[in-house]
Amino acid sequence: MRAMSGKSALRWTLALGYLAAIHVRTATGALAPAATLPPGVDKIVHVCQFGLLAWLLWIPWRATFADCAPRKAAAFIFILTALNGAMDELHQVWTPHRTAAWGDAAADAAGGGIAVLWGLRREKARPRAVAS
Repeated sequence: MRAMSGKSALRWTLALGYLAAIHVRTATGALAPAATLPPGVDKIVHVCQFGLLAWLLWIPWRATFADCAPRKAAAFIFILTALNGAMDELHQVWTPHRTAAWGDAAADAAGGGIAVLWGLRREKARPRAVAS
């Protein structure tokens, strides 16, 4: 693990702040904006929302834990994102004006999966420094 720079701390703050914002927004009981969307469009919103979460987690994780194998990092971030999506849906069972749906949790996981696959692909394409 590397020492955390100011830039890295800011990236962690953004990632964890976004994670908190997701849970706070859905815990308020306010009418869901997705209720006014055409059928199926809410799944696209879920994919984008949790894809962004996974990407925001990917950036500081790879900078902070550079020695961690990329696939292990991807698996961890995917699981973290998918579990947060499932927890988000679960707590909506008891939140007024909200409903829980397995399809939404699946879309959350899909967004996380797409983001970590993109991160792996970008990392694989990045030229590596040659040790002298």
